[in-house]
Amino acid sequence: MSSLIGYYSLIFGVGVSILVIFFSIKNFNDTQKLDTKVISLVFLQLLFVIISFSGLILSFVNSDFSNETVFNHSHTTKPLFYKISGTWGNHEGSLLLWLLVLTLFIFVFLLRSKNQPKRYKILTLLFQQIIIVGFFIFLIQTSNPFNHVFPVPKEGLGLNPILQDPALAIHPPILYLGYVGTSIIFSSALAAVCSNNITKMWASHIKKWVLVSWIFLTLGILLGSIWAYYELGWGGFWFWDPVENVSLMPWFALTTLLHCVLVLEKKLILTSWVVVLSIATFTLSMCGTFLVRSGILNSVHTFANDPERGLYILIFLLF
Repeated sequence: MSSLIGYYSLIFGVGVSILVIFFSIKNFNDTQKLDTKVISLVFLQLLFVIISFSGLILSFVNSDFSNETVFNHSHTTKPLFYKISGTWGNHEGSLLLWLLVLTLFIFVFLLRSKNQPKRYKILTLLFQQIIIVGFFIFLIQTSNPFNHVFPVPKEGLGLNPILQDPALAIHPPILYLGYVGTSIIFSSALAAVCSNNITKMWASHIKKWVLVSWIFLTLGILLGSIWAYYELGWGGFWFWDPVENVSLMPWFALTTLLHCVLVLEKKLILTSWVVVLSIATFTLSMCGTFLVRSGILNSVHTFANDPERGLYILIFLLF
């Protein structure tokens, strides 16, 4: 039942996303204020994704092996901690977590940007919704975490023993908060360019998002590197792991962006650098997602080896 609720919540979430886009465009020239209907719909979108993710967690906790994702990545004898962390310890579940953070960040963004120009907020929302709809389609079409297995197996295959580690259990959610935070920076920078809103006030506003993303990405990489260091060994060099290096690339761009935003806030220079780095940081995050999920890289914690999934991400990234 929880899998069914989770799946239909995803479908409803797509419907709400289309409504958000429709009402945002309608509200673009209507009034001076952002329509409360738009904010309510963004909250509803977040709620559907939370219900969907909760449904997947419940499926793991209850060892519902009629769910293919649970069957492939859990076992009845697993401790509760690893049952829950198994939710995002796979390709499908981790993508659903990615979608959850995407919808959470845009909702918080709208709540925290009341003093910003309305057109800028709507454009940021529209750019972010394009990313969200892209991930909704990716999940439902190629990476559905709620696929059904029949006849229902009595036992699951279990979580990869290498992934059964406290550092790796909390590493993906923290890393995704950093990764997905770059999407808000990307959408915001595009919106600021389109609305001619690159000012000291905008730099001060976006600086908080850059800082939050940088902190979470730094913590995520730190936890991942600690795990790779003592779990894999490799002569004590964690950076032999290509997946850890993939997450390091957007970190370099984000660190540079943080410095440039601080300068822009004070002197209104380096505007082009801020825009280029905002786009580059999210592009590198998406490139990392493509490399980890396409089968191009070979590591113990690459998520998928399906070229079709990688092709979708590559087309989406180019778009």
